[in-house]
Amino acid sequence: MNKKLAKELSQPFMLIGLIVMLVLGAVIMWFNMYVGLGALFVAALVYFFHLRYTVNFVERTLEKNEKTVIKEHEGYVEAFSNGAPLLICVASRSGDVVWSNPSFDEFFADQDLLRANVSPANVKPFFDSADTEADVVINGRNFKITAEDADFRGHERRMLFFADTTELEDTKAYMADTRPCAAYINVDNYDDMLEASPVEEQSSIAAAIDRTVHNWAIGLDAVLLRARSDRYLMVFEHKYLEPLRNTRFPILNVMHDIETNADFPASLSIGVCEGDGTLAELQEGASAALDLALGRGGDQAVVRTLDGDTDYYGGALPAVEKRNKGKSRVMAHQLSQAIEGADNVLIMGHTRPDLDSFGSALGVYALVNNCGKQAAIVLEDPGDSIDLMYNAAKDTDSYIIVGHDQAKELMGENTLLIMVDHHRAAISEFPELIPAAKKNIAIIDHHRRAGDAVEDTVLSYTEAYASSASELICELLQYSGERGEISRFEAEALMAGIALDTKNFTVNTGVRTFEAASWLRRSGADMANVKKYFKIGLDFYQKKARIVSSTEVMGGGIAVAYTRESDPAMQMLAAQVADELLEARGVEAAFVAGRGSVKTMISARSNGKINVQTIMEKLGGGGHQTGAAAQVDLGPEEAIALIVAILREEKLL
Repeated sequence: MNKKLAKELSQPFMLIGLIVMLVLGAVIMWFNMYVGLGALFVAALVYFFHLRYTVNFVERTLEKNEKTVIKEHEGYVEAFSNGAPLLICVASRSGDVVWSNPSFDEFFADQDLLRANVSPANVKPFFDSADTEADVVINGRNFKITAEDADFRGHERRMLFFADTTELEDTKAYMADTRPCAAYINVDNYDDMLEASPVEEQSSIAAAIDRTVHNWAIGLDAVLLRARSDRYLMVFEHKYLEPLRNTRFPILNVMHDIETNADFPASLSIGVCEGDGTLAELQEGASAALDLALGRGGDQAVVRTLDGDTDYYGGALPAVEKRNKGKSRVMAHQLSQAIEGADNVLIMGHTRPDLDSFGSALGVYALVNNCGKQAAIVLEDPGDSIDLMYNAAKDTDSYIIVGHDQAKELMGENTLLIMVDHHRAAISEFPELIPAAKKNIAIIDHHRRAGDAVEDTVLSYTEAYASSASELICELLQYSGERGEISRFEAEALMAGIALDTKNFTVNTGVRTFEAASWLRRSGADMANVKKYFKIGLDFYQKKARIVSSTEVMGGGIAVAYTRESDPAMQMLAAQVADELLEARGVEAAFVAGRGSVKTMISARSNGKINVQTIMEKLGGGGHQTGAAAQVDLGPEEAIALIVAILREEKLL
């Protein structure tokens, strides 16, 4: 190799010398032929001698320099491999170690340990891809393994570098464990709870609540600040959050044990925020999480990351009815102002509307008309659930009901969009209207607040304690003064909405529910007329009977049923079957699934021991603790199988 290189380096220069001598010899021959021939002969001898001597000299010089370079290189390699903290080896594809540095030999002195970590299966990925990296734990130490090609004489080799990252991983774990989390803690219905107790006992109840919260904070090594009588701000380390998740925030149940004279137990709403952010960002996130917990009825913890991921814990108690109607008065005033300031109003319920959705929309329509503004209800397809009420409304010729295309034409720069009986864009009748409204939106809903609720509204009246959206509309109408006048048909539509969601005033009812019904009765509502909106056909009864006959009651009193039949009115059909199953002896909760026109409809009902809302939220739905629903793309049988899996995961089965 060196001889060939020596020739390549020297020959060009010798060739130049030969050409010069030949030219000179030719010139001499011009004057004297014999002298010129002699000069040419001498030039040839000199060239061949110079060729041999110069090539040999260059070759020897290259060999000498090569040996020097190799020696220096080997010294560098030896110094690096022996002194480096890395464990280095050269391995074949078969997992044989053909070379290793002293650090590697010392660490893998145990051959069993070596074979377990440098084997064909372990080294194969490094031969398949040069960019492969692996994080492994060996003998309690963390290593990051990288590789470089080390092929030699046609044999595949990889030089593996084992970098010890134990201290780095320990530091990362420590930083992750000690990073702060912020939490807002709210005592639910604090004032109502104290007012229900004698004056001499109020201080002891308040002290018991404060002591319970402080003891919990001490157990978390947390910093606790009392922001006001019923609210605390707490900062604690992240390492305590996972145990709280795993135990599902036991402080929620501890709070229930505090004795009070109120007709509801003491409870907390907790909003927690975690993530890599500033303390200000964590505090803001905790406040948003607390708003979500309160909007879902309280007695629960909401854990939210700065990225927006949200988890829910608790929520075993039903929402407590608010006795003070001050908020209703304020909301009625704000809604009237928003209506008066708009050019026109669009009213929209949820997709596949029920009697509560359409009835509350008619109630808001009356309020808008009384304010002197033009209103329109957005509804493309009424469906079988409300067809009787829908036809009755059309027959009166008093309401403007528009489809999606007309709604887009009516949406202007100053149009107010009022969403009733829902607060999520995903289940809206026409979701495209929400961004088009440009935050000029009002929400009136009674469902527990979900993580994907529509934000940035001019008004959001979401009360989980209310039996129905129709109940909330009744209160808003009553506090609107002369603008609260409604027709007999509108009163009966609102009464039907309340009757539907309360199963004829048997569940989710409070004092304010009956006050709303009493006001509707005075406004002309006749229960005989209301009842006709619930009439169904004989084939509907037969389908209900077939679903009921397929019911299976599992452990914990959980009943599941499904049908392979499809029906456009499956939403109402599944809901009615779930309601009836809940009346069966020994049934604590019921889940019913069936195929609608497009998706599988799931209805869930509970007597309160199981929070069906959290189950349905895992399927993209929502609702209340005792009544919830979801719509999925799975088949009915697959949907029920998924629900059973979730129940087992939650240890409810």
